[in-house]
Amino acid sequence: MLRFCLIAAAATSVASAAAMWPLERLFQRPYVWGTSPQKVKWSKKGHVLAFLWDESGHGFMDLYAYHPDSRRRVRLTDLANLHDPLHLTEAEKDDRRRLFLPPQTGLDSFALSPDGARAAFSYKGDLFIALTDASRPLLRLTRTRAAETSPAFSPDGTRLASLRGGQIVVQDLATGQLWQVTDIESGWSIQGYRWSPDGARFAYETVRDDERKQILPNYSGRFVAARPFTRSVAGDLPPELAAYTIPADGGEPVAMRNAKGRVYTTGAVWSPDSARLALLAEDASLRSARLYVFDPRTGASVTAVDESDPAWLFVPEFGWSPDGKWLWFTSERDGWAHLYKVAASGGKADQITRGAFEVRAERFTHEPQWIGEWIYFSSTEDSPSERHLYRVRPDGSGKQKLSVHAGLNDGLVSEDGRHIAWSRADLDNPFDLWVDGERVTTSPRPGFRDLPWPATEFVRFPSRSDGRTVHAKLLLPPGFSLDARPQKKWPCVFFIHGAGYATSVLKQWGSYNELRYVFNAYLASRGYLVMDLDYRGSSGYGRDWRTGVHLHMGGKDLGDVLGAVDYLGTLGAVDMNRLGIWGVSYGGFMTNMAMFLSPKTFKAGSSWAAVNDWENYNEGYSRERLGTPAEYPEAYRRSSPILFSRNLEGALLILHGMVDSNVLFQDAVQLTEKLVSEGKGFSHFFCPQEDHGFVRDETWIDACRRTAEWFDRHLR
Repeated sequence: MLRFCLIAAAATSVASAAAMWPLERLFQRPYVWGTSPQKVKWSKKGHVLAFLWDESGHGFMDLYAYHPDSRRRVRLTDLANLHDPLHLTEAEKDDRRRLFLPPQTGLDSFALSPDGARAAFSYKGDLFIALTDASRPLLRLTRTRAAETSPAFSPDGTRLASLRGGQIVVQDLATGQLWQVTDIESGWSIQGYRWSPDGARFAYETVRDDERKQILPNYSGRFVAARPFTRSVAGDLPPELAAYTIPADGGEPVAMRNAKGRVYTTGAVWSPDSARLALLAEDASLRSARLYVFDPRTGASVTAVDESDPAWLFVPEFGWSPDGKWLWFTSERDGWAHLYKVAASGGKADQITRGAFEVRAERFTHEPQWIGEWIYFSSTEDSPSERHLYRVRPDGSGKQKLSVHAGLNDGLVSEDGRHIAWSRADLDNPFDLWVDGERVTTSPRPGFRDLPWPATEFVRFPSRSDGRTVHAKLLLPPGFSLDARPQKKWPCVFFIHGAGYATSVLKQWGSYNELRYVFNAYLASRGYLVMDLDYRGSSGYGRDWRTGVHLHMGGKDLGDVLGAVDYLGTLGAVDMNRLGIWGVSYGGFMTNMAMFLSPKTFKAGSSWAAVNDWENYNEGYSRERLGTPAEYPEAYRRSSPILFSRNLEGALLILHGMVDSNVLFQDAVQLTEKLVSEGKGFSHFFCPQEDHGFVRDETWIDACRRTAEWFDRHLR
């Protein structure tokens, strides 16, 4: 009787929690967790902090400024109400497609003047300037059908550069004079540019427009449209690039020798005195690179630092010391991403940080900053599930931990070292912005604290591949405890994070992706234990873990997933006959690999936007991990789910956006065709107006409902 009462109580608890979690509440804007601030920047001089944010939680990013000296936050734009028929898109002009437009996202970038008094940005192809004290209305500089993008203030703040018609143009903000700086020949385009600190020159990189063009059909309008877009496939040659400098008033460009051809380059970084230019050129194999120091007036290389990796290269971050005598850079030379420095004139590189942890910029942390006598950096030293800000002297001495809160702490230091802007998150809170001790933003909406977010347990276990330790976290359904004697057997759903090289096992509300985390929380509320793991290839665990998928995706990483299955079997609380799995992109790929290569393990799977044949995918990502199909045909064969679909035994649901420009819709179509020919039972749903990452509220509600019902049908 006691056992029956406990089970009945647990069932009531699950039903009660699920009733509080209607999908329409979770995935309808404004999101209850709000919108976290992004793109945080300090002005070069003074103390002005600018960032993008949506206080309402709708996800439309406007521009804000914070003045720490007066502790004042100012909203600078209200762009959602700015409409201009000159810039209507093809979808907005179509009577049918405009009924299903994606939500507008607002700004994605901006530039600050050196003194922090003004901010410039491009919105829908036109240029605007805002005063960061909001003392005057927004100034619109252009209204043209041709797009102006990527504005950048000159170092003295008197001129504004931008890209127009594929060329760098500059406008004098006092006189209004406008001139074209570059004259890029047809067939090439600029992919990035930067002012020199003295304002006399630009550095810029160009790319030849000879990459493969594919078509992206859209079936939602009055007529089927098939627009061409640039998209490589595995085995294509990398694009042809070149780097130059040019006088800011116009003139003859100077090519940076050794930084052209079929190479990959990063944005050039000027030395503080404008006398040198640092630029990374990675060769076409993606296994080696050189960090060059160029003379910007002659294009000759002064010195270089070599980096290589027999699998594929960890691309270093780099920058200059304030006096221009040193370059700092990150490298995995000792097996972990660490800080190094080398004299700008050349010589042996000195290692600054050491240990079994990583120093690197990630999507939620900034790259290192050398300010005064300190280098500030974020690392995983405390734990792979946390990020903390440290500082160290350039000789490696005096290391100090500056952050004090558990979870993720991204610190951005003002140019004079007096203030730190903190983007902080933990298991109970999404990212918000703080400066020194003052809270600048509060993103969660009313009701956020009322929802029964699941408890999180962090666990470790050996991989089935080779016994190496895998880090994971469990989202616990109501009534589940790892410590209590099990009174029932629970179903479990595995979530596989996307991107391959990312991380999800974090002490942070929202983790790898807020929308996907919320769906996992929804599944937990319905009585599922949710397993979320950092499989082989995930960031934060060193070079060997990062490259563990080389020449075989769905190999050791799948062994890591199966190691999680073995771990669950030791708990005594999981029904091993009721395991499900889902994921998006790489997570969708892994879902299909698990369903096909371990067909008796998972009873149900839901794969979203999955790569099913790596020969279809873009050349850069596939070259890193698998080489080219001509070099390593077996690597592509053993890594492509479509070749193993005949093994499917469980229930598979396939979801894919029909206008996916990353993992093309053809991957879903080709797998569907193969499963039909093999007589396999499965289901699919295609989203006519969605790209790779679903963005419409109605799509998320529908896709999550279909996936939850799929698991309920097959795992209950």
